[in-house]
Amino acid sequence: MFRNRREFACALEALGRRDFVLAQAEFTSLLERPPDGLERAFLLNKRGVARIGLELRDLAREDFAAALEVDACYAPALTNLGSLLLEEGRLEEAIAHYERAVESDRDYAVAHLNLGVAYKRAGRIAEGVRALRYAQRLEDRQRATALRSFPRFRSR
Repeated sequence: MFRNRREFACALEALGRRDFVLAQAEFTSLLERPPDGLERAFLLNKRGVARIGLELRDLAREDFAAALEVDACYAPALTNLGSLLLEEGRLEEAIAHYERAVESDRDYAVAHLNLGVAYKRAGRIAEGVRALRYAQRLEDRQRATALRSFPRFRSR
């Protein structure tokens, strides 16, 4: 949805290259104009991801929380907060965030994947395996959809 927005290209490319300093600056600049709704949640979440790369976990947590103030069901921010909690060993809180993310967006494979990891760490092996398998099916389906959307070229 927002990934294809031209004005976000520089920030997203920097994030993809792991140039977290530039990505943080670009997302901050984009947030200075008044984005609204999901666009604001998207930008805050992505800036939070850049800040994780810069080891600025407290600032990242603030960005993820701010994204959730815009949209309490924004699955990427819920998932990222869950990951911070998981890193801190707060398994049940992490699981709760991942479960909320999955409830918010059944097709968000990353939330299912991280939920599976958290379940396994909590000793909930069967649930973990189910979540991991579901994440894999989602990724396979999304990959197949993406491949179908590319035009086929004939070789000569």
